[in-house]
Amino acid sequence: MTNDPILKDILEFFNQILERKGIEKYYYATYKDLWLKTLGLGTNSREEAMASRTTKKLQEFLLKKYGPRIKVEGHVAEGMTLRFEKIDGNSRQLDVKIDAAKLQAFDILDLETGNAYEISLSDAFAEFFKDVLKSLLDSRVKKLYLCMRNHHYKGAKKSGYKKVRDSEMVQQYISLARLYKLEIILVDLFPECNKNIHSL
Repeated sequence: MTNDPILKDILEFFNQILERKGIEKYYYATYKDLWLKTLGLGTNSREEAMASRTTKKLQEFLLKKYGPRIKVEGHVAEGMTLRFEKIDGNSRQLDVKIDAAKLQAFDILDLETGNAYEISLSDAFAEFFKDVLKSLLDSRVKKLYLCMRNHHYKGAKKSGYKKVRDSEMVQQYISLARLYKLEIILVDLFPECNKNIHSL
């Protein structure tokens, strides 16, 4: 079990709202009907609406608990200024202010520890590379938690967490990121799906 209190809260949050289902020996985590009702949604609602509203509820919960320690939707490189030598050879420096509002944001950023938490409830494989790039470009981030679930994607037997975890390319990027002092941790939001369970 993790010692990170924010990650513990994230895992407990999803343990309460997800349940395990299966198709052709592939187990995936889906939202409980009661949770969808809480969100004002149903089982036939769009996946994007389920994911975005769930993430929003998680952010509200964490913000209420941790207050200014965390930033939700904290923009990449917020408040950063870059310094470059002037091209004409002059020894003066040119300051370039980053407009963070035009950049993407972290779902949750712990300002005390430099831990970023990305919640990917649908296409985690595609989001992996975007999230790694964001973290590499923000000097505040020391550790990136990529929080994912297996989900039911067009009947696929591998999606979300399982697809990312088993990708050799992803593992190479994780190793490469260590050279830039970024630790990447893959988190299974609902590990019940990946236990060795033979019956539903």
